[in-house]
Amino acid sequence: NRRGSPRVVLGIPVAYRFGNTIAAALTLNLSKGGLAIRTMSPLAGATTLRARFRLPGSKTDIEAESRVAWSDRRVGMGLQFEKVEPVDQGAIDEFVEQHFFSNRKA
Repeated sequence: NRRGSPRVVLGIPVAYRFGNTIAAALTLNLSKGGLAIRTMSPLAGATTLRARFRLPGSKTDIEAESRVAWSDRRVGMGLQFEKVEPVDQGAIDEFVEQHFFSNRKA
């Protein structure tokens, strides 16, 4: 298992831009280091792109320069965050921790 942090199952809209193309899809899950996107036309591995999404309950978009970590036409693709503003990374970290641990007893 290569995953570096827990995943939170999350289906929210995400827009991503690569070159002059803008595409939109839904996320499958989110971790502190990236997200998985459901798409029938995933990009090739190592493609760099800019993803924009909004965490549930938030009023601001998060933009993340990302790289395609895996790609599977049956499922979609996984994005690894390369560059995220520190305040946005903090919001992602907090969201993942709250939702991953929310179903566990303290």
